[in-house]
Amino acid sequence: MISRESNHETGLPRILYKYVPPERIDILENLQVRFGRPTDFNDRFDTAYLVPKSHGIPASAARFHLKNRLGVFCLTERSDNHLMWVHYADNHAGFILGFNTSAPFFSENGRILDKVIYQSRPSVFPEPNLRACFYKANVWAYEQEWRCVREFQPSDSRMETIEPTFVSQIIFGSRMESGQRARIVSCVTGYGMTDIHYFISAPSYKSWTFENNHKKLSLCDKCAGNGFLVEESATGDEKIENR
Repeated sequence: MISRESNHETGLPRILYKYVPPERIDILENLQVRFGRPTDFNDRFDTAYLVPKSHGIPASAARFHLKNRLGVFCLTERSDNHLMWVHYADNHAGFILGFNTSAPFFSENGRILDKVIYQSRPSVFPEPNLRACFYKANVWAYEQEWRCVREFQPSDSRMETIEPTFVSQIIFGSRMESGQRARIVSCVTGYGMTDIHYFISAPSYKSWTFENNHKKLSLCDKCAGNGFLVEESATGDEKIENR
């Protein structure tokens, strides 16, 4: 039996973000996201925890099976993190998806959404505990990560279907190709995702930061969006909200 009890208050943001490389346009084409195995992540210590010596080999074996049963959908609070752009979005050539945290998706099918806690040493659990995946080393604190987690059986697909209304913002990297932007806008248009807001990330050389500029984008009528978009500045606030 895997323990699920939450042990801290979250302060849930209105929107959480996922940085992805350009090839992950398939998320919008298929309206599916993947829950990855902790064993596949670049953090070698992901979901690792200590077990009391008195619990012996069975507790260690249970820890191994937990890591293989868990599926994790990784997100972050911020949409202007330079390192995240570099590490997860192909050095600004990819894009960011902003997801509505009020969507039923985050609580359906046994899913749990919570904030990652960063600490200097691993936690100790006497038995398999789903909470283990919400603790990471301090070196990862720059990610400001949140995770949506659920258990999977070996025969289960880790691809989960999302509703078009789940996505509320799309932020294009400053180096993303125009044809790929048009491909995304074409997906959004085709699915009738009328409530999505577009932003384009741009470097500010005065502050060494990245700003997300709100834009109105539509497919070119003359070329059916084949690599071309109609772009205009959106009215109102030109900066994206992070919370």
